[in-house]
Amino acid sequence: MPAQILDYGILLVPFGPAIVICILHIFPKRHLFVVAIASSAAYLISLAGASIFRLLVFPLRSSFWYLTFWSVLTQEIVRSYFIKYYFSTARRFSVIAMNAVLYPMQDLSSSFAAGIAWGITNAIMLYGDVLVRATGMATIVSPHCKEMSTPVLSSWASLLTIVIHTSIMIIAFDAYRRKNKLRIGSVVLLNFAHISLGGLNFVEGGCVEYLISEALLATFLVAVVFRVIHEDGYYSKRYAQD
Repeated sequence: MPAQILDYGILLVPFGPAIVICILHIFPKRHLFVVAIASSAAYLISLAGASIFRLLVFPLRSSFWYLTFWSVLTQEIVRSYFIKYYFSTARRFSVIAMNAVLYPMQDLSSSFAAGIAWGITNAIMLYGDVLVRATGMATIVSPHCKEMSTPVLSSWASLLTIVIHTSIMIIAFDAYRRKNKLRIGSVVLLNFAHISLGGLNFVEGGCVEYLISEALLATFLVAVVFRVIHEDGYYSKRYAQD
Protein backbone atom coordinates (compact mmCIF):
# COMPACT_ATOMS: atom_id res chain seq x y z
CA MET A 1 0.00 0.00 0.00
CA PRO A 2 2.74 2.59 0.83
CA ALA A 3 4.39 1.79 -2.52
CA GLN A 4 1.10 2.43 -4.35
CA ILE A 5 0.65 5.75 -2.52
CA LEU A 6 4.14 6.77 -3.63
CA ASP A 7 3.34 5.76 -7.22
CA TYR A 8 0.19 7.90 -7.26
CA GLY A 9 2.02 10.73 -5.55
CA ILE A 10 4.68 10.77 -8.26
CA LEU A 11 1.92 11.38 -10.83
CA LEU A 12 -0.12 13.78 -8.69
CA VAL A 13 2.77 16.12 -7.81
CA PRO A 14 3.23 17.44 -11.38
CA PHE A 15 -0.18 16.83 -12.92
CA GLY A 16 -2.60 17.07 -10.00
CA PRO A 17 -2.66 20.89 -9.73
CA ALA A 18 -2.64 21.28 -13.52
CA ILE A 19 -5.59 18.89 -13.96
CA VAL A 20 -7.60 20.69 -11.26
CA ILE A 21 -6.94 24.04 -12.95
CA CYS A 22 -7.95 22.64 -16.32
CA ILE A 23 -11.18 21.14 -14.97
CA LEU A 24 -12.22 24.21 -12.98
CA HIS A 25 -10.90 27.05 -15.14
CA ILE A 26 -10.10 26.00 -18.70
CA PHE A 27 -12.47 23.20 -19.77
CA PRO A 28 -15.70 25.02 -18.78
CA LYS A 29 -14.77 27.96 -21.04
CA ARG A 30 -14.91 26.92 -24.65
CA HIS A 31 -12.56 29.62 -25.98
CA LEU A 32 -9.89 28.73 -23.41
CA PHE A 33 -10.31 25.04 -24.18
CA VAL A 34 -9.66 25.75 -27.88
CA VAL A 35 -6.63 27.90 -27.01
CA ALA A 36 -5.22 25.12 -24.80
CA ILE A 37 -5.67 22.45 -27.47
CA ALA A 38 -4.08 24.71 -30.10
CA SER A 39 -1.14 25.42 -27.80
CA SER A 40 -0.60 21.72 -27.12
CA ALA A 41 -0.64 21.03 -30.88
CA ALA A 42 1.80 23.91 -31.43
CA TYR A 43 4.28 22.38 -28.98
CA LEU A 44 4.03 19.01 -30.74
CA ILE A 45 4.74 20.74 -34.06
CA SER A 46 7.85 22.38 -32.57
CA LEU A 47 8.95 19.01 -31.17
CA ALA A 48 8.54 17.40 -34.58
CA GLY A 49 10.54 20.21 -36.19
CA ALA A 50 13.36 19.82 -33.66
CA SER A 51 13.40 16.05 -34.25
CA ILE A 52 13.71 16.54 -38.01
CA PHE A 53 16.64 18.94 -37.64
CA ARG A 54 18.25 16.53 -35.19
CA LEU A 55 18.18 13.78 -37.82
CA LEU A 56 19.51 16.02 -40.60
CA VAL A 57 23.00 16.38 -39.08
CA PHE A 58 23.89 12.86 -37.99
CA PRO A 59 27.34 13.56 -36.42
CA LEU A 60 25.85 16.13 -34.01
CA ARG A 61 22.64 14.32 -33.10
CA SER A 62 24.07 13.21 -29.75
CA SER A 63 25.33 16.69 -28.82
CA PHE A 64 23.27 18.18 -25.97
CA TRP A 65 23.92 21.77 -27.06
CA TYR A 66 23.01 21.00 -30.66
CA LEU A 67 19.69 19.54 -29.51
CA THR A 68 19.16 22.48 -27.15
CA PHE A 69 19.73 24.98 -29.96
CA TRP A 70 17.17 23.39 -32.27
CA SER A 71 14.68 22.81 -29.46
CA VAL A 72 14.73 26.47 -28.46
CA LEU A 73 14.71 27.71 -32.07
CA THR A 74 11.76 25.58 -33.17
CA GLN A 75 9.80 26.28 -29.99
CA GLU A 76 10.20 30.02 -30.31
CA ILE A 77 9.39 30.09 -34.02
CA VAL A 78 6.24 28.06 -33.46
CA ARG A 79 5.36 30.13 -30.37
CA SER A 80 5.62 33.38 -32.34
CA TYR A 81 3.30 32.10 -35.07
CA PHE A 82 0.90 30.67 -32.50
CA ILE A 83 0.63 33.96 -30.58
CA LYS A 84 0.31 36.08 -33.71
CA TYR A 85 -2.40 33.77 -35.06
CA TYR A 86 -4.19 34.02 -31.70
CA PHE A 87 -4.10 37.82 -31.88
CA SER A 88 -5.54 37.92 -35.39
CA THR A 89 -8.19 35.29 -34.59
CA ALA A 90 -9.21 36.99 -31.34
CA ARG A 91 -9.51 40.34 -33.13
CA ARG A 92 -11.82 38.90 -35.79
CA PHE A 93 -13.76 36.85 -33.25
CA SER A 94 -14.39 39.85 -30.96
CA VAL A 95 -15.82 41.99 -33.78
CA ILE A 96 -19.20 40.42 -33.01
CA ALA A 97 -20.43 42.10 -29.83
CA MET A 98 -22.05 38.95 -28.42
CA ASN A 99 -18.79 37.00 -28.75
CA ALA A 100 -16.88 39.71 -26.91
CA VAL A 101 -19.31 39.43 -23.99
CA LEU A 102 -19.68 35.64 -23.84
CA TYR A 103 -16.05 34.78 -24.68
CA PRO A 104 -13.77 37.64 -23.58
CA MET A 105 -10.45 37.04 -25.32
CA GLN A 106 -8.00 38.70 -22.95
CA ASP A 107 -4.35 37.90 -22.64
CA LEU A 108 -4.09 36.75 -19.02
CA SER A 109 -6.58 33.89 -19.17
CA SER A 110 -5.66 32.94 -22.75
CA SER A 111 -1.91 32.95 -22.17
CA PHE A 112 -2.39 31.04 -18.92
CA ALA A 113 -4.42 28.36 -20.72
CA ALA A 114 -1.92 28.22 -23.56
CA GLY A 115 1.04 28.08 -21.20
CA ILE A 116 -0.29 25.32 -18.97
CA ALA A 117 -1.23 23.23 -22.01
CA TRP A 118 2.24 23.81 -23.54
CA GLY A 119 3.87 22.86 -20.23
CA ILE A 120 1.75 19.74 -19.66
CA THR A 121 2.46 18.49 -23.18
CA ASN A 122 6.17 19.22 -22.74
CA ALA A 123 6.29 17.38 -19.42
CA ILE A 124 4.44 14.36 -20.80
CA MET A 125 6.73 14.10 -23.83
CA LEU A 126 9.89 14.46 -21.72
CA TYR A 127 9.02 12.52 -18.57
CA GLY A 128 5.75 10.68 -19.25
CA ASP A 129 7.35 7.36 -20.08
CA VAL A 130 9.36 7.34 -16.84
CA LEU A 131 6.37 8.39 -14.72
CA VAL A 132 4.10 5.74 -16.22
CA ARG A 133 6.69 3.07 -15.46
CA ALA A 134 6.99 4.21 -11.83
CA THR A 135 4.94 1.29 -10.52
CA GLY A 136 5.76 -1.91 -8.69
CA MET A 137 8.37 -2.70 -6.08
CA ALA A 138 11.43 -1.85 -8.16
CA THR A 139 12.54 1.62 -9.21
CA ILE A 140 14.87 3.29 -11.69
CA VAL A 141 18.04 5.12 -10.66
CA SER A 142 20.22 7.08 -13.05
CA PRO A 143 24.01 6.51 -12.78
CA HIS A 144 24.35 10.32 -12.71
CA CYS A 145 21.83 10.80 -9.88
CA LYS A 146 22.12 8.52 -6.88
CA GLU A 147 20.47 11.07 -4.60
CA MET A 148 16.94 10.18 -5.77
CA SER A 149 15.15 7.80 -8.09
CA THR A 150 14.51 8.80 -11.68
CA PRO A 151 10.69 8.82 -11.22
CA VAL A 152 10.97 11.20 -8.26
CA LEU A 153 13.33 13.44 -10.23
CA SER A 154 10.98 13.34 -13.24
CA SER A 155 7.99 14.15 -11.05
CA TRP A 156 9.47 17.35 -9.63
CA ALA A 157 11.01 18.25 -12.99
CA SER A 158 7.58 17.93 -14.63
CA LEU A 159 5.98 20.23 -12.06
CA LEU A 160 8.68 22.88 -12.54
CA THR A 161 8.46 22.51 -16.32
CA ILE A 162 4.73 23.26 -16.24
CA VAL A 163 5.21 26.32 -14.01
CA ILE A 164 8.08 27.64 -16.12
CA HIS A 165 6.34 27.23 -19.47
CA THR A 166 3.12 28.75 -18.15
CA SER A 167 5.07 31.79 -16.96
CA ILE A 168 7.06 32.08 -20.18
CA MET A 169 3.87 31.99 -22.25
CA ILE A 170 2.27 34.80 -20.22
CA ILE A 171 5.41 36.91 -20.65
CA ALA A 172 5.55 36.07 -24.37
CA PHE A 173 1.94 37.14 -24.99
CA ASP A 174 2.68 40.55 -23.48
CA ALA A 175 5.98 40.87 -25.36
CA TYR A 176 4.38 40.16 -28.74
CA ARG A 177 1.36 42.31 -27.90
CA ARG A 178 3.67 45.28 -27.26
CA LYS A 179 5.93 44.29 -30.20
CA ASN A 180 8.86 44.79 -27.85
CA LYS A 181 11.91 43.12 -29.41
CA LEU A 182 13.87 43.25 -26.15
CA ARG A 183 11.14 41.37 -24.30
CA ILE A 184 10.74 38.89 -27.13
CA GLY A 185 14.48 38.25 -26.97
CA SER A 186 14.23 37.75 -23.21
CA VAL A 187 11.58 35.07 -23.78
CA VAL A 188 14.01 33.20 -26.02
CA LEU A 189 16.79 33.50 -23.44
CA LEU A 190 14.54 32.34 -20.61
CA ASN A 191 13.50 29.26 -22.57
CA PHE A 192 17.14 28.62 -23.48
CA ALA A 193 18.10 28.85 -19.79
CA HIS A 194 15.34 26.41 -18.85
CA ILE A 195 16.32 23.80 -21.46
CA SER A 196 20.05 24.28 -20.84
CA LEU A 197 19.65 23.47 -17.15
CA GLY A 198 18.70 19.96 -18.24
CA GLY A 199 22.39 19.40 -18.94
CA LEU A 200 22.99 19.20 -15.18
CA ASN A 201 21.27 15.81 -15.19
CA PHE A 202 24.23 14.40 -17.13
CA VAL A 203 26.70 15.48 -14.45
CA GLU A 204 27.43 13.32 -11.42
CA GLY A 205 25.13 14.52 -8.65
CA GLY A 206 23.82 17.32 -10.86
CA CYS A 207 20.17 16.36 -10.49
CA VAL A 208 19.89 18.14 -7.14
CA GLU A 209 21.47 21.27 -8.59
CA TYR A 210 19.10 20.94 -11.55
CA LEU A 211 15.98 20.93 -9.37
CA ILE A 212 17.24 23.81 -7.25
CA SER A 213 18.15 25.86 -10.34
CA GLU A 214 14.78 25.13 -11.98
CA ALA A 215 12.97 26.09 -8.77
CA LEU A 216 14.87 29.40 -8.64
CA LEU A 217 14.10 30.04 -12.32
CA ALA A 218 10.41 29.25 -11.76
CA THR A 219 10.29 31.61 -8.76
CA PHE A 220 11.95 34.37 -10.79
CA LEU A 221 9.51 33.87 -13.68
CA VAL A 222 6.47 33.98 -11.41
CA ALA A 223 7.75 37.29 -10.01
CA VAL A 224 8.25 38.63 -13.56
CA VAL A 225 4.71 37.53 -14.48
CA PHE A 226 3.29 39.36 -11.47
CA ARG A 227 5.08 42.53 -12.56
CA VAL A 228 4.07 42.17 -16.22
CA ILE A 229 0.34 41.72 -15.58
CA HIS A 230 0.30 44.81 -13.34
CA GLU A 231 2.09 47.07 -15.81
CA ASP A 232 0.28 49.94 -17.51
CA GLY A 233 -1.08 48.89 -20.89
CA TYR A 234 -1.33 45.20 -20.11
CA TYR A 235 -4.13 43.70 -22.22
CA SER A 236 -6.36 42.72 -19.34
CA LYS A 237 -10.10 42.15 -19.34
CA ARG A 238 -10.94 45.84 -19.15
CA TYR A 239 -8.95 46.49 -22.35
CA ALA A 240 -10.45 43.48 -24.11
CA GLN A 241 -13.95 44.85 -23.51
CA ASP A 242 -13.21 48.38 -24.79
